[in-house]
Amino acid sequence: MKGTTMTLSGKTPKIIMTVACAMMFASPMAATNALAMGNSTSWGSGDTDLSAVTELVDGGMYDKAIDTIKEMLKDDPENADLFNYLAYSQRKQGDFDSAAQNYERALMIDPEHVGALEYQGELFLKTGKPDMARENLARLEQVCGMSCDEYKELSAKIAN
Repeated sequence: MKGTTMTLSGKTPKIIMTVACAMMFASPMAATNALAMGNSTSWGSGDTDLSAVTELVDGGMYDKAIDTIKEMLKDDPENADLFNYLAYSQRKQGDFDSAAQNYERALMIDPEHVGALEYQGELFLKTGKPDMARENLARLEQVCGMSCDEYKELSAKIAN
């Protein structure tokens, strides 16, 4: 309709505007959390559901996690998150050589994967390479700043 303007008044438009503003401010925060955690939509192919893997890893079931991840990698061989979780599980089991290789694979796929940078730094500390851990800390500072959880975690472990 040419020449007409539509004005909105009442409770409904105010609610819509409030929800829209809330979503606008919440979306970047949600994306930041997802990137910090390193999920399949932030680093991997986007088609891989990592919930089963995270449950196994969080539950300390590293053998089962490793088996599950290796199967998943057959379908999604370029998923940095899967390599990160695989390396984490291997590190927790004391298989430092395999963990080192898989952190490298994760970082070859995504050089800015904050989870892999942090955990690789922890592996460096565990294997007597504090200088390399500090290099990872410097990379984390460049990627996510000093306020991100991964930076804080690795920094605290280096300090101890």
